[in-house]
Order: sequence, then structure tokens, then C-alpha cells
Amino acid sequence: MNHSNNTEKPFAMSLMTYALEHAIEDIFATKADGTLIYANGQFRLHHGLRDDEDVTAKNIKDLTPFPQTAQHWEYILAQVDAATGRGYFFLTEPMPGRPEVLAFEGKVYVENETLRGENLYWAFGHDVSKRVRSEQEIKRYNQVLDKVMENLPVGIVVKDVEHDFKFIYRNKESFNRDVPLIDAVGRTDFDFHSYEVALEKRRQDELVATTGKELHWILEDKDGQGNTIYVDKRKMCIQDVDFSPLLLSIEWDITEVEKMKRSLAAAKEKAEASDKLKSAFLANMSHEIRTPLNAIVGFSQLIAECNNADERSEYYHVVESSSEHLLGLVNEILDLSKIEAGMSKFDIKPISMDEVCRKVHDMLYLRCPEGVELVYKDADPSVIVVGDIGRVVQVISNIVSNAFKFTTRGSVTYGYRPISDAEVEIYIQDTGRGIPKDKLGNIFDRFVKADENVQGTGLGLSICKTIVEKLDGRISVDSEVGKGTLFSIILQRTTELPARSNSLLV
Repeated sequence: MNHSNNTEKPFAMSLMTYALEHAIEDIFATKADGTLIYANGQFRLHHGLRDDEDVTAKNIKDLTPFPQTAQHWEYILAQVDAATGRGYFFLTEPMPGRPEVLAFEGKVYVENETLRGENLYWAFGHDVSKRVRSEQEIKRYNQVLDKVMENLPVGIVVKDVEHDFKFIYRNKESFNRDVPLIDAVGRTDFDFHSYEVALEKRRQDELVATTGKELHWILEDKDGQGNTIYVDKRKMCIQDVDFSPLLLSIEWDITEVEKMKRSLAAAKEKAEASDKLKSAFLANMSHEIRTPLNAIVGFSQLIAECNNADERSEYYHVVESSSEHLLGLVNEILDLSKIEAGMSKFDIKPISMDEVCRKVHDMLYLRCPEGVELVYKDADPSVIVVGDIGRVVQVISNIVSNAFKFTTRGSVTYGYRPISDAEVEIYIQDTGRGIPKDKLGNIFDRFVKADENVQGTGLGLSICKTIVEKLDGRISVDSEVGKGTLFSIILQRTTELPARSNSLLV
């Protein structure tokens, strides 16, 4: 088209020409071989053509300074659909000489009317660099956001409510539980979980979507290794007039926090229980100490005033018994305090269980109650354990002495047996009244007594447990009321021979 005769064209044609010339798009027409028929002002500007330059002498493939024009034109023609006679094109970096132009987008039409037997191609293109830059920025920000979301210690899931609650986004839901981390977009919970679990999740989703109320709960579950974990879970619905409702699920792994909370709660309960036991202990100790002290003071005075030798001997026996009882009370309190304060030394070395058990028998057989037999069985001089001989004797004798208090007939039997190459079990079994079930669970706690009417501080078994644990061992108890009690102590076994010991220091 030539602009020299515009004044002779009808008004409508002049108006159309004006519109084409001042359009913000690149508009041009060519033959199939690329010969230009028409080019508007924007096309001329982009291709360095003067306004008065005759474009009909130009071929789009030869325009300079842009050497990619030929490839671009061939690409544009290739997009034309034979059936519709139109096509869409998108050119990246269409003008190497102008790097600020990132992309061109447009349409091309084949003119049904032919020019001298040739097809006429009209193309309309516009610079979409601004949009491309915006998309690149969005993509960049999305990459950063995805990386942040993937590494947050939070599981995030977004579902489309109106499309079967399909996943729109999912980072690492479930915190090491047995859920595959494959691409979740377009899938549902039924693709990842068992039918029952997925059905429950769907029920929760529908409840939140229909009511608009947020759900919040603490879930106790297992991770892939079978360890207990605690997860803080929230589900909420996001609604907006511009898009369909979305369901947002957020979960935090609060295992450490929850364990700490539960540990603190248990410690608080234990401290409160200990405080009550301490008060009971002080009240009990007041009675326990005053009883032998009163006996010592009273009978000492009677001894001073008594002239009868037999009576004086009986009074001496009462004073002696009361003194031993008082000394035992004080020793137990001091012993537990020293062990827990780390002031009590343990002489850890190989010791013979036969030697230990014989010492216990020599110490206690004369104190065995009438009608009760003290039995040491399963003697085997070859069984050697690692421990402190004085402390092991103390533990066994303490439990045996305790059994004497509750056994009025039958026997108190003790001994030991290897249970593996690495461990030996020491047992003390009596035929006494047994321990009630409500006391059995905390029988090793301090200040706890199986029978409040029996003399004692409630510290003996607590001391035994502390000593056994200091020796890297374990202690347990099994009992049935009316049938007796069995204490079990597990110590480490060794093949190293013990040194001979002629003294016993406790």
C-alpha cells in the first residue's frame, strides 16, 4: 500500500489507515515469500524503517539489523492452521539488537482474497516484555516461596473445595509418617492414605468447608520408625469472591514440646506426691524417733532406780533394742542422703555371689522370726558379678529384714541364678502377707510403707533401688496378697575372678 494518494480514499478508508498507523501493535502484511505489502508505524519503529520509506520494496526476511527475522517469519507461517487460516505466535528475544524486548505475541491471518494469485498474510503482534518480566518475577518469587515452604518445620496442604478437595499445594505433610512425597497436585487424600484414614480426612474437610469453622487438635501418631510423635493440626476454609473456596491444613511437629509438657506435668505430680509423702514421713519419723527415745530415757531411769538384777537385765535389753532401732533410723536417713548427694563411694569390682549370700545368712539367721526359716539356695561359687560387695550385702539383707516384718510362717528364701552370659538374677522370696496392688506400683518410692502400722521409715526399699541403679542394675517386685512377695535384682555378670575379702564395710 502507498500513502501518496490517501486524500483520494474514502473517509472510512482514511479512518482505518489512521487507526492502523497509530495502533500500539505491530501490524504488517506480506506475501508468502515475505515481501512486505504494508507496515504500520509501530512495525517501522521496531524495524528501523523511516515513515516515508517504501516498504513494498522490502522483504521481511532481509530487514536489518535483526538477523533472526527470517527464522521468525518462517516460524509465524508455520503456526497458521490450514483449516482456519489463522495462527498464534509467541517469539522470545525477537530483536537481538534490542535486548529490552523480551518477547512478542500475536496472531496471523491468511487473506481469503488473493493478490495476483498469491495469498496475503496479515500479522498483528505486540511487545509482551512487561508481562514476561512480571511472570519471571512471579516465577522467581514462587521458587523462593516453594523453597521456604519446603524447609519450614510445618506441614502445609491446600485443597480445592469445589473440585473434590484435590490438592493444589502440599509440601511435606505428615512429618516422617508413612506418606509418599510425590507430586500431589490434582490428587486427593485417597491417593495417599488408606480408605479409612482418607474418609476421616474427607469428613473433617467437609465439616470445615460447610461450617466455615476452624478445627484444631493434637494428634498422637507414629513416625516411619515406630516412634511416638505429637502433631498440632489445624484446618480452615479460605473464601473469596474472586476464586473458589480453598481448604488450608497446617500441622506442626510438637513432639519435643509435648514430651516436655508431659514430663513437667509428671514431675509436678511427683513433686506434689513427694511433698505429701515428706509430710507423712516427718509425722511418722516424729513417732518413730520418739518411741525408742522415750524407751531409752524411761528405762534408763528405771535401771538407775532398780535393785533387782533380773529386772535390770530386762531393762538393759529394752534400752539396747531401742538404741539399735534408733540407730537404724538415723543410718537409713543419712545413707540415702549421702548416696543421692554423690558422697557415698562405691568400690566396684568382681564379687562372688556365694560369698555375699553367706555373709547375709551369717548376719540374719539369728534374727529370723519364730516359725520362719531363712533359706539360702542355688549356691554356685562360680557365679561372679560386678558390684560393691558391701552394698550388695546391704541390699539383700535390707530386703530379707523387711521380709521378716511381714512373714509369720513359712520361709524367706534367697539365692541367685544366671539368666544369660551377661546377667545374674538375685531373688528374695517370702511366704508373707504380700503387698497390696495399690502400693506395689510405688513401693520403691521414698517414704512409702506397705503397712503404716509396721515400724520403719519407708526409706529402705528406696535406698535399695538407688544402690542397684548405681551398680547399673535393675530391681523389681512381684507380689500377691496372702501368698507372698518376690524381689528380683539383676546385676552384670563377669568371668573375672574376685579378690579375696576378709572385711565388710557398709
